[in-house]
Amino acid sequence: MYLLAIKESMEWIPFVFGLCIGSFINVVVYRLNHRQSPLKGRSVCPKCKHRLAWYDNIPLLSFVLLKGRCRSCRSPISWQYPLVELTTGVLTVLVFQLPNCELRVASYELLIIYFLFAIFVSDLRYMTIPDQIVFPAIFISAVYSLLVAHDWQFILSAASAASFFYFLTFITHGRGMGMGDVKLSGLIGLILGWPKTIVALFLACLAGAAIGTMLVLLKKKDLSGTIPFGPFLTAATLISMIWGEAIWQWGWR
Repeated sequence: MYLLAIKESMEWIPFVFGLCIGSFINVVVYRLNHRQSPLKGRSVCPKCKHRLAWYDNIPLLSFVLLKGRCRSCRSPISWQYPLVELTTGVLTVLVFQLPNCELRVASYELLIIYFLFAIFVSDLRYMTIPDQIVFPAIFISAVYSLLVAHDWQFILSAASAASFFYFLTFITHGRGMGMGDVKLSGLIGLILGWPKTIVALFLACLAGAAIGTMLVLLKKKDLSGTIPFGPFLTAATLISMIWGEAIWQWGWR
């Protein structure tokens, strides 16, 4: 009975760990986009700059207890914070529940998912893909590909994807794509390899075109407007990490 209770309590650990990582992702994204160090200083309210106490920084729980408002100035707290924390918690649980997944592989995939989600949040909120996020992810993926997976095809996939996006950036003079997308596409190649990279890029372009068309029809954007492409790339990468091979096989039927 006691062993069963311990086992059930242990199942919450990945979720709580994910909540904490999600809280850190919020901090990193905000501070990098406001030219602040993500590792120094206490968190403050973006509105009144009041330094937050530890009990106002508990992932998800503090947002609920404060009813979505700053304790000091009562300004609304962005829903980004609990949503990012909750999503990261759920993603962490899902990775640990993948069948036949070794701890070493699961740890690497989980770390990469955190990097991808940070890029997703940053590009969606600020339309930026910070080098401080994408370059460490590229380094980790390259080391894993060469020293753990022992497969050069990941490097070739990264070079091909980055070259393709650089070509698009060049011919559009940066209006359709940015260098952040070029770096992100290289990271995607390192993570997925062949043929999952093709699946991810196709899904991202398809989703981007569909959402862009919908926004134009709803008059939320005009034809000269831009939407961040990073969220589509990162979401498609997450999908391809799990179902990329199956989607590729289905496409060739």
